[in-house]
Amino acid sequence: MKRRILLMASALMVGQLNAQLLRARVHEDFSITVEAVQGPVPIALRGVNNFDQLPGYPKGYPASPNLKNFRNVALADLDGDEHDDILWPAGNKLFAYRQDGLYWEKELSSEAIYPPAVADIDNDGEVEIVQAAFGLQGAPLLYALERDGSDIPGWPVSLDGNRIFYSPALSDLDGNGTMEVIVCARSGSIGLVYILNADGSPFSDNWPVELDSGPATTPSIGDIDVDGTKDIVVHSGNARYAFNLDGELLDGFPVVTGPETVHTYQSPVLADLDDDGPLEIVGAAHGDAPEFFVTDNHGDYRPGWPIPAEVWTYSTPTVVELDGQLTIFMCRRIGDTPADMLYAWDAEGNLREGFPINKIGGNEGIISIADVDGDGAFEVVFGSDLFTTDGPGFLHAYELDGSGEVEGFPLRPRGVNAMNGAALSDINNDGMMDLIAVSYTLTFGAGIDSIYLNAYNLNVPYSPERVLWSTYKGNNTRNGLLTPQMVSSAFEQEHNEIEIRVSPNPASQQAKLAFSLPQAMPVMLTLTDANGKIVTQYPEQQLPSGEQQLQLPLNNLPAGLYWISVWNGQRVMGTVPLLIQP
Repeated sequence: MKRRILLMASALMVGQLNAQLLRARVHEDFSITVEAVQGPVPIALRGVNNFDQLPGYPKGYPASPNLKNFRNVALADLDGDEHDDILWPAGNKLFAYRQDGLYWEKELSSEAIYPPAVADIDNDGEVEIVQAAFGLQGAPLLYALERDGSDIPGWPVSLDGNRIFYSPALSDLDGNGTMEVIVCARSGSIGLVYILNADGSPFSDNWPVELDSGPATTPSIGDIDVDGTKDIVVHSGNARYAFNLDGELLDGFPVVTGPETVHTYQSPVLADLDDDGPLEIVGAAHGDAPEFFVTDNHGDYRPGWPIPAEVWTYSTPTVVELDGQLTIFMCRRIGDTPADMLYAWDAEGNLREGFPINKIGGNEGIISIADVDGDGAFEVVFGSDLFTTDGPGFLHAYELDGSGEVEGFPLRPRGVNAMNGAALSDINNDGMMDLIAVSYTLTFGAGIDSIYLNAYNLNVPYSPERVLWSTYKGNNTRNGLLTPQMVSSAFEQEHNEIEIRVSPNPASQQAKLAFSLPQAMPVMLTLTDANGKIVTQYPEQQLPSGEQQLQLPLNNLPAGLYWISVWNGQRVMGTVPLLIQP
């Protein structure tokens, strides 16, 4: 048996030595071409998978010869068992998988390539799924589904027959307890931004609003000018826009960047980088003058920005708190030789120690931050635009200290992972971290293309605080608003806006939180240790006005003193101490 294994391993290595390295190039019209990379496959990329996929994975389906999936999957608890299920589109169907297999599938009017947005949009206590289809003009293209896959009354809608290219975003814009759906569509040569209520009806007569050219992003939602109401930030191909809820442009917008600097796929992230109240806009652009940028709430570049990207990039940023400060991750495509391809900056544009990552093969997909090797430190996880003629692509994980690739990586999924990335969770409820990633083959008519849903067991313990970012735009609402990562302001407040009661206190396995809200609003909870570091961030949920009773799992945290904070957007409404005992 040992001899047979050695022979098989030798044969596999010979096959890899003979394989040609290829690069997938995504274009502005969603088409993909392939080009050969000159030279042999580097030794660092000749490995095989060191992690097993979960039973039943990968799951494969026929793929469109013209369109492939971008921005990976959505993970959400659909069946109430307190662990994540997988939502992903393949062709003209949306699939929901849970740990025991297929939960449901939904046939759509046309192909879908972006993952859905997921949240409790109608305030019924259960999550809903909002999925956009790519387009058959005139057909219903925007779906809102119950967690079992059935249509919500009033849905699907067609948006006047205009085509949708990107995921929708979800947010409670008017504070009435339900969430609105904000989505971009194309009408001829221009873009339109629509806002729909949870029942599919128009939000107001002020919408849709027009963009100068085709839409280029999923909208991002946040109160960027701190006037007490939310704003809509979106890019067209040639300009950057910010609207208030009446559909009026904010001061300083639009910012015209084309034709040298243009946008496609690079949905922005909103974050208060300098902790002064107004939100900054973080993003990237391509074209003849590609750049990584941070602007203020008037669209003006912040000090230290923009940073020339030098080559095209479709990167959508990742922004997380590391070592007490917010860190911005973005990436780019590169050529045939190793080059700087993934960057990490502080708010002023200074590179983090250990960056950039220099390697062959670029990335323009999701950049995830998680502890994937169980060493107590976070790593950066990302896909690649490379694959080999013998079939597999690459999924990478690198240490943040500059010491190189994590042991056991890269993973080698079937097909290329370009424009996707990886999601991290525990989808089979065994307490171990799983890596979920989409990949696809490219045969250009020589065969039938396939799309694969991969799920690797990383063999390290999982808990929510081990994952900082692992989905398109950072959370399932796709709103692009950075949830609070630093809570020092919570302890500097002179008083709490709301009274919070926690019981039992001390607690061990879980605690019950009670408080009253003056009105319906989205609320997020964080659990912070004695050093001021958030160790658990509970998902944002829409809550009605009045008395609230919430159960908080404590995820087997070490004994010690902690603080529970209740957040509304960027504002801490109240904080209460909690003693966790063994």
